Amino acid sequence: MLADRPEAAGFYRSRSHWHETADPCAPEPPLRGHMRVDVCVLGGGVTGLSTAYHLACASPGARVALLEAEVAGYGASGRNAGQLLVTFGGGDLGAQVRRHGAEKVGQALTYVNEGIEAMKSVAATEGFDYNFRETGYLKAALRVEGDAEIERYQRIFEQVGHGGHLHYLNPSQVEEELHSPLIGGALYDPRGGQFNPLKLVRGLRAAALRRGVQLFENSPVATIGTDGPRVRIETGQGALEADRLVLATNAYTHLLGGAQALGLTRAQYPLIVRGTITEPLSEADWQAAGWPRRSGVNILSQLFFSFAPTAQGGMLWVGGYNTHAPSDRALMPEVHAPLRSSKVVGTFFPRLAHLKTAQTWGGPISITADWTPHLGIARDPRILYACGCWGHGMAIGFRNGRTLAELALSPDGEASRLWLFARAKRRWPPFLLSSAVARKVIYDRRRGNRRIAAKMTPRLDLDA
Repeated sequence: MLADRPEAAGFYRSRSHWHETADPCAPEPPLRGHMRVDVCVLGGGVTGLSTAYHLACASPGARVALLEAEVAGYGASGRNAGQLLVTFGGGDLGAQVRRHGAEKVGQALTYVNEGIEAMKSVAATEGFDYNFRETGYLKAALRVEGDAEIERYQRIFEQVGHGGHLHYLNPSQVEEELHSPLIGGALYDPRGGQFNPLKLVRGLRAAALRRGVQLFENSPVATIGTDGPRVRIETGQGALEADRLVLATNAYTHLLGGAQALGLTRAQYPLIVRGTITEPLSEADWQAAGWPRRSGVNILSQLFFSFAPTAQGGMLWVGGYNTHAPSDRALMPEVHAPLRSSKVVGTFFPRLAHLKTAQTWGGPISITADWTPHLGIARDPRILYACGCWGHGMAIGFRNGRTLAELALSPDGEASRLWLFARAKRRWPPFLLSSAVARKVIYDRRRGNRRIAAKMTPRLDLDA
């Protein structure tokens, strides 16, 4: 198997920039033979590793196993935009308030921020570095659209009890900092910042192993059986029986053997998102560019972009225009060739126009039909799951790990009363119909994106 060989680390470098930056990590052997545990976790991303880690901390004598189909951090936890934001779900935050009420949305944002704080605490306790820079981040308007959207965003944050964290920067102040002809006013939130997600995953992985978690990588699950007294999980080379099972497979949940019987085939839908990073900026580049906060910039518009400096010096950006809805069940990483020559960074930030693209990559995020992350119980009450983080899964996923651990150890405990867990969840229609709906939404949004881009000065060429 490829990942058993020394060159396997190089194989995964094509999956994202982060695999170029984290230290080499030899994979743990796959599951072979038969074993029995108290709790089995499926998925070696931030949610699964956080669950396993918190289980081991809360119940040191518990037998905890984690199965990962590839290697830890293979999925979205090792491919994302490298920002930690206090945000929640997909779409418009005002719509979330209409769905759930201001109090619950405020609680959800607090829950997400608890995830950011928990990362810092665990990293300090376990002694690992994940390149976290607590710079905060900007939510910025497009100049062509004015400040109406960020004004509305600020009102919503005030409504849900988080308005005190936001600081308004007028367009002149933003221009002085970022030297962008396309960005108007902005809101600065000092919480969060930039980090290396794969270093976080690797640090959490090592901590879980030290605390007794049994990790099996390159162990894709073939079937999940629920007929016996314990849940039975079978891989190509082994089998495992567990009293409790936690599914932390996010965008890959629908591919699990047994997902349909568990009622989870339509819990989420995978959406391919693509990332791009420039070559590293020199100190002279930064002096010319400005960016005194060195914080991420996230555009509040239907024409969404995020830009964030990394610890390695490059500018990492993601754009909503470059999303893709898979028409089948294959979720291989995708590279979008036009991004290699994209002029997006140079158009937004002319002082960085000389930068070349160093790498592009892609992979699936998990989205839900009700625009809200799912945290719940499958049809079998012994099985817990989490999915649908809408591309903001690092902070909430870390926090979900603690919740899932608490639920696995105490199903009727305090965690069971969290509204995120207790609420009714909406499912997607069958996969082919979901795919058609998603492609239609993406098509309509791209048309809208092109209309906005055509009004911008200078004009933003989305297809170059």
